[in-house]
Amino acid sequence: MISGENVRFSYKNNEENESPVKAVDGVSFSVEQGETAAVLGRNGSGKSTLAKLINGLELPDEGDIIILGENTKGEDIWEIRRCCGMVFQNPDSQIVASIVDEDIAFGLENIGVPTEEMGEKIDRALEIVGMSEFKKHSTQNLSGGQKQKIAIAGIFAMQPKCIILDEATSMLDPLGREAVLTAVFKLKEEFGISVIMITHFIEEAAMCDKVYVMNKGRLAAFGKPYDVLVKGDILESCGLEAPFYADMGKRLGIEEKIRECEKFADEVVKKFGSIQHIEKKKEEKEDRESILKIENIFYRYDKEPVLKGITFEVEKGSFTTVIGHTGSGKSTLLRTLNGLYKPCGGKILFKNKEISAYKDIRFKIGIVFQNPDYQLFEETVLKDVMFGALNMGFSEEKARQRALKALESMGFSEEKAEKSPFELSGGEKKRVSIAGILIMEPEVLVLDEPAAGLDPAGRREILKIVKNIQKKGTTVVMVTHSMEDAAALSDYIVVLNRGKVYKEGRPKDIFKDGDGLKSVGLGVPEIYRFKKVLEKRGFALPEDCFSAEAAAEFIKGAE
Repeated sequence: MISGENVRFSYKNNEENESPVKAVDGVSFSVEQGETAAVLGRNGSGKSTLAKLINGLELPDEGDIIILGENTKGEDIWEIRRCCGMVFQNPDSQIVASIVDEDIAFGLENIGVPTEEMGEKIDRALEIVGMSEFKKHSTQNLSGGQKQKIAIAGIFAMQPKCIILDEATSMLDPLGREAVLTAVFKLKEEFGISVIMITHFIEEAAMCDKVYVMNKGRLAAFGKPYDVLVKGDILESCGLEAPFYADMGKRLGIEEKIRECEKFADEVVKKFGSIQHIEKKKEEKEDRESILKIENIFYRYDKEPVLKGITFEVEKGSFTTVIGHTGSGKSTLLRTLNGLYKPCGGKILFKNKEISAYKDIRFKIGIVFQNPDYQLFEETVLKDVMFGALNMGFSEEKARQRALKALESMGFSEEKAEKSPFELSGGEKKRVSIAGILIMEPEVLVLDEPAAGLDPAGRREILKIVKNIQKKGTTVVMVTHSMEDAAALSDYIVVLNRGKVYKEGRPKDIFKDGDGLKSVGLGVPEIYRFKKVLEKRGFALPEDCFSAEAAAEFIKGAE
């Protein structure tokens, strides 16, 4: 149905006398009707370019791509794009109307669907992605995850022969991702639709019929998931991670393969026996100092309430994580913390004084948005980072020195600081946006999904930087959809549900309530699932064991 033979594509370089940048270099592939294929790779590996080539948004420099018997270099490119519906990573680049149902109708109108048939198709598409109640809502007032669901619904409604998802679930909460994937596979089963999934999530790739791994524009591996996804060394060299149990198997000297939690736990107990870990009671600090106090905060968009009486405290020097389902109010909450959004009720205290009393509150509490493009605007990286210091009244030279220091902490050389921020990769842009806040030396750093859309290697890098910032004394408040990141990084977690605090506490107290988290659209890290299953077999891991590495070290040490 869909195939490519020795496909090559290069982007022209803006610099004179510079060679074109190879994005796809001799790639061959095939996807049969009704088949699902995952394309894995780190940022810049050529995945998204390959998706655009399949959809006809770009044409190969060499080689051919055939869609339903039609070459993308042919004249009928409109039919190819109609057959291959594409959902992009950033929903803002795909939403065109101000009302949800009108946005979904836009695509239907373009392919000539009669008006009397549109209503049913729109309702069905919204039902599939769990957004029926938002049919008449403004698209501008939706969260990033909700916008992505609407973009996906717009493609579903047109029922193409193939759906290409370009990191389309990267902004969704765990159950939101599960719902979308369930809907995609349901369309595959009911209508024989082919699915090409560009993704960083190994568990998504494991659900597919075949997997292609890209690295620097070339194929590094391809085949069935159970063959490809256990090649830990290859995956790591491509900036990826092996599935949890394959990784654990390698660490414990057990065969690397994809398996279920129960079966792997049986293998662990068979090899290592069982042990009951006696948890040492840790002394609780009594002199905790709060740097931020959020007291009964309310906020609404137009007449729609988003925050409904939020109350919690942030300890000075802590790493506090806010988690919640898509649309629970996380991003809105962050924007109230330094006065970007003014609550319609309640108050926010910084060092026991209302933030409205501070003229320089945005220098003291700095926010890094989910999409770094919202914060980058200058000609060069250096000028962009200097902007905050100049606003604080520093001289040009002093601001430059502070900017270079901040960029150095983010891994940027002085030479790279002279580049345009818009020429950087997604991970590099995020590091620049963080540097632009750090230059102001805020006491609280607020981050909205700093690792969203990054490959595993990029995610580890950015989160390591953030954790080091906290270790040096800066208080960090972070929103994330990754339960693994929340468990591994946090001192304290606040769980939101429909604009209210559902639960708050230390990671071990939050994640032991797996059923409760699932009821509010979340999940638990795989390590917690593994620990619970092991406990039933007489092997108890420490409560503060939050990673595969820590679990493996303890198990081997207990042998």
